[in-house]
Amino acid sequence: MSPAGAKEPVPTVPRSSRDFYSDLMRTTQASRIGVLAERERWLRGLSVEGREEQLFEFEMLLRGVERYFNLHSVVVDASERPLVTRDFHEELEDVRDAIHRAIRLARRLLDPDSDSKMVFRKYVETQLADDRVRHAFLEQELHQETPQESLFVLRESFEALRNLIDHLLKLPVCSLGLFTDVGNLALREIALNRYFRPFRPLEFRIEYDRIRSVRILELLAGQPSDVRPVFTTALLALFRLLRYLSYVGQEGEESPPPRARVVLALVRSEAVSLVGFLREDLATQAGPKRLKAAGLRAARDIARESQRIAREVMAGQESASDVPMKAASAFTALFRAQVVALVEALEPGAATGEDAFQQLVSQEAMATRLRKDLWVLGQLCRATETALRAEDVPAAEAALSGLKSFLGYFQDVSYQLLRYSDYEPFDRFTALLVELPWPPEGSSIRLRLAEDVHQFTPTLESTFVAVSRRVLLQGRSLDRKDAEALRDRFLAPTSR
Repeated sequence: MSPAGAKEPVPTVPRSSRDFYSDLMRTTQASRIGVLAERERWLRGLSVEGREEQLFEFEMLLRGVERYFNLHSVVVDASERPLVTRDFHEELEDVRDAIHRAIRLARRLLDPDSDSKMVFRKYVETQLADDRVRHAFLEQELHQETPQESLFVLRESFEALRNLIDHLLKLPVCSLGLFTDVGNLALREIALNRYFRPFRPLEFRIEYDRIRSVRILELLAGQPSDVRPVFTTALLALFRLLRYLSYVGQEGEESPPPRARVVLALVRSEAVSLVGFLREDLATQAGPKRLKAAGLRAARDIARESQRIAREVMAGQESASDVPMKAASAFTALFRAQVVALVEALEPGAATGEDAFQQLVSQEAMATRLRKDLWVLGQLCRATETALRAEDVPAAEAALSGLKSFLGYFQDVSYQLLRYSDYEPFDRFTALLVELPWPPEGSSIRLRLAEDVHQFTPTLESTFVAVSRRVLLQGRSLDRKDAEALRDRFLAPTSR
């Protein structure tokens, strides 16, 4: 949160929805923007509890399997025994467990009705004698016209691969060549998938890549154009690594499943990509020398500590049940420390003390900020609707101008704190105002705008109520004085 009494800047140029990530999205996903838009529409319409979390875990496992067959990501002590004579039974068991979990997640994400139809179509295909008709069915399936079909194809492929691995694990020895061949089969199925192909390193998804920290979002919002993108990318990458590690567990908990080692391999792989970005991008583009130096320090610390964890915690102890937990704990401490270090580089003194990271990611601060901003947005919407329905044109324009300015302010922080399912109505409303010809001429246009604002208000109110009901805010009333002061900064003088 901002220090008491600190005046936050009022943006003079309204930002479009998702402005905070739009540049990152365009640069990392330009070649697949159409496919990803279709996938996002599918996800929005999916009636599955925890859909974003399950999709994140599913794609994390796809990436983990993809990286696990790269021995640079897996801790294997080649000096102890040559790789060509090593038994890869345990590594195949890890992959088998990751694939099994991915299959279960795919089943949950598939719409039951569509899934039943595709299973029946697959059955019909196996019963056909005419190869021409069978070929047509196969072509239709492999084309993957929808995310549902794409997910079904991947699930079917993984089920076949799991069955193959089950038989291979019965062999007395699983050689390096066999392990590599299985990897080639898995990688081909993942890479050829149309809608669920794993994202590239430092490519982000609006569905689940967010910086949920009021203080960090405020700091990033105030950075110049040469600093904000590179620091945003670095912090997003660190928060994603921390989220990966939450699927391994923490030291002292029950023994993790075999797929935990697949997740750790993914963490090591993406840490290497992040080190490269910090050295080659942040340290060369981040404006002031102190920020460039911070990027180099972060790259050095991540590279050095990752190697230490691999060497001292993971190497030579593959069979120890507590090794994944210890490694996850060490990596978590490393990445949290780097988040704090980057924030300190942006503003010395912004993250200090033993609990600096926990203070940065305070859930209470996020809920409090979001509730306040939603209340203010509601007040401004009501004032704008009233002004638009009146005959005073200058007052209507002033009210609209204040509302648009607040949406820019809202975009920088509180928009990022919304749940994914809330994005669509806020996106539509923001786009409506941002794309509005200025000034809005004619009473009919103003009345139509008033109706649009009126229709958005119930969504805004329901979101405010849902946030207010969060456990963290129970017994904590809205600070009306603070909220009203913020409202008055954007409220047109004639509306006060």
